Amino acid sequence: MVDLKLEPEAPPSGPGEAEASRLSDQRLQELQERFVLHWGEMADAWGINRTMGQIHALLYIHPAPLSAEEIMERLKISRGNASMNLRSLEDWGLIQRIHYTGDRREYFKSLTDVWEMCRTVVQERKRREFDPTLRSLRQFIDEAHSAQRVEGETPGIALYSDRLTALLNLLQLLDRACERVLPANRNDLPRLLEVDVAGLE
Repeated sequence: MVDLKLEPEAPPSGPGEAEASRLSDQRLQELQERFVLHWGEMADAWGINRTMGQIHALLYIHPAPLSAEEIMERLKISRGNASMNLRSLEDWGLIQRIHYTGDRREYFKSLTDVWEMCRTVVQERKRREFDPTLRSLRQFIDEAHSAQRVEGETPGIALYSDRLTALLNLLQLLDRACERVLPANRNDLPRLLEVDVAGLE
């Protein structure tokens, strides 16, 4: 959590500038809304709550942190819905809660470093979905080996064990590849994009 001093925005200097600013803000809000809706649809396709995706999109493209009330107003969602999804985004490590001096409201801002954002999402999905599958496969294979020791080698158990082992080996390979492609330090990023691929130049 970060405490910041709230700086008032400077108003436009004249009527003409005020109207131009209003039109510019309106156009920007329309553009933002299109992106927010698309990001929510994409999140839904990935099995993530649509509103959670929309909140993340809004915070990512907004130039300043937003309060829960501002998020509720922009997305037309309830306080409970906003609070639940803001907590989820915090749990994922994608947003940060902020306090301004002299303001009792809580504000939220998103990661804006796209590399760090990508790495955070991949690592969190890996922790929630990929790692439990690896643990389960290892357990299933150990149980099959135990059954083989007790009951002897049978074609059915041997086939079961071999196919799960092949699947485990593939997932472990992908796990190692993920760690190499998404290192903790961005300076360690492999030069993947500099590799020439025949036919794609």
